[in-house]
Amino acid sequence: MRPTFLGFEASKTALFASQKALDITGNNLANINSIGYTRQRVDQVSVNYMNPNTAAGYLHNQVSNAGQGTNVVGIGQTRDKLLDTAFRNQSAEIGDEATRSAMLTDIEDALQEFDTGMDGNGYGLRNSVSELFDALEDFSTDAGNPTYAAVTKDAFENVCRSIRDTIDSLDAVAEKYKDNLSTDVTDVNTSLKEIADYNKRIREALVSLEYNQEYGPNELLDARNKVLDDLATYGEVGVSYNSDGTINVSLGSKTAVRGTEYDELMYSENTDGTVNVLWKSAAAPADTGKGILSSQVKLLNGRGTDMQNNTESSDRGVLYYKDKVDSFAVRFAAVCNNTIPDEVDAAGNVLSYKKLVGCEMDDGEVYPDMHVDSTNIWITDELDKSATYLLNNNGKNIDNTGLLNLTAKLTSSNYEFAGFTGTFENFVSDYVVTLGSDLSYVNENYDAAVTVGNNISEMRDSVTGVSETEETANMLMYNRAFQAASRMMTVMDDLLDVIINQMAV
Repeated sequence: MRPTFLGFEASKTALFASQKALDITGNNLANINSIGYTRQRVDQVSVNYMNPNTAAGYLHNQVSNAGQGTNVVGIGQTRDKLLDTAFRNQSAEIGDEATRSAMLTDIEDALQEFDTGMDGNGYGLRNSVSELFDALEDFSTDAGNPTYAAVTKDAFENVCRSIRDTIDSLDAVAEKYKDNLSTDVTDVNTSLKEIADYNKRIREALVSLEYNQEYGPNELLDARNKVLDDLATYGEVGVSYNSDGTINVSLGSKTAVRGTEYDELMYSENTDGTVNVLWKSAAAPADTGKGILSSQVKLLNGRGTDMQNNTESSDRGVLYYKDKVDSFAVRFAAVCNNTIPDEVDAAGNVLSYKKLVGCEMDDGEVYPDMHVDSTNIWITDELDKSATYLLNNNGKNIDNTGLLNLTAKLTSSNYEFAGFTGTFENFVSDYVVTLGSDLSYVNENYDAAVTVGNNISEMRDSVTGVSETEETANMLMYNRAFQAASRMMTVMDDLLDVIINQMAV
């Protein structure tokens, strides 16, 4: 014989399960636009009055106990850990390429050599050199003309200003991304701390609220997963799961979070202007893998193949292009200061040359015999005081040989620059083309990474995201199940009425 009220119990559990399923469906629809929300599901199983580990089926003397209804074992989440891993790996790739693209674009803007200015030559060094060539050519046709001398003097000053402005702009780019890097390190530390805090709260919830590994505090899990997704853009994130509900998180080659304990990053700047990102626990360089942190460090410290120490990188970054401009300035000063004769003996031998550019010191004085580089180059005091300094013998002799030689040296002669042999103009064009090529390559990689990332994101959203169509169908299904359970309750009530009130005793 079956228990009298067994049918009521089965119907009651069906009502409760359907009601909870409708609650979760409504919660999913309510959070359809909530960032980081993972679609939840109600997991039901048939009530088993026996040990669940025993063999399935009912013995002849156990049939009366069958049909006790359903049981809600937990509210789960529809997540795929493999898709989470793929999404985070791709986020690191996208963050890396996006940062490289932004930094190289800013370097490009600092050089001012692309698609602006006269004839599309920009407002940078290449354009100022071209203007100097034109001024020298005009001046050489009338070497005694003070007007041409004044124009040429202004052209020399413009080249010096262009060199210094370019270096200042590159320094500004470096400072911008150093500030960004420092802020990013702080953000990463905040994320690592948040993950450790969520680990603690989730572990406590599993103990105090009787959750388990499969059915945990979903809102806390969503919050932790969102922090992990955000962290993934900064470096390569790896996640391993512990039995107490906590996770271990690696950032690059190091485990940064272990349960409720976490390490922190430190940002530091060296005396030579390079930067470091270190792990605080060991004061060791942080290998964070691909991502925003790594790309910023590599391009801030990037000196190409001419690395001078272990801190620098082989990437063509800020230091690489500062070296290019510096090499131009040094060679330009050497040529300008050793071409136009100043004193000549009776035999025609040059005793000294006119000094056109030099090293500007803090007191404003310009010293042509001191080391000239891209940060201090300026026209000499003699040239600054009067453009007639360019005239041979103060205009008494209109011999243009010196001007022709200088023009030839600046336009046609080949020199050894930083990693390049050629003319001044070709040297500038070479590193400009190199930058353009690097930027184009990075942009192509970024576009490809975004395309792959979008595909992975769509696949992950199809699993974790809330579908209005699917939830509406579920709502109808659970509503019908609720109605059917209610009808079953009515039928059981009718049967019990027959037994109690209509059967003869």
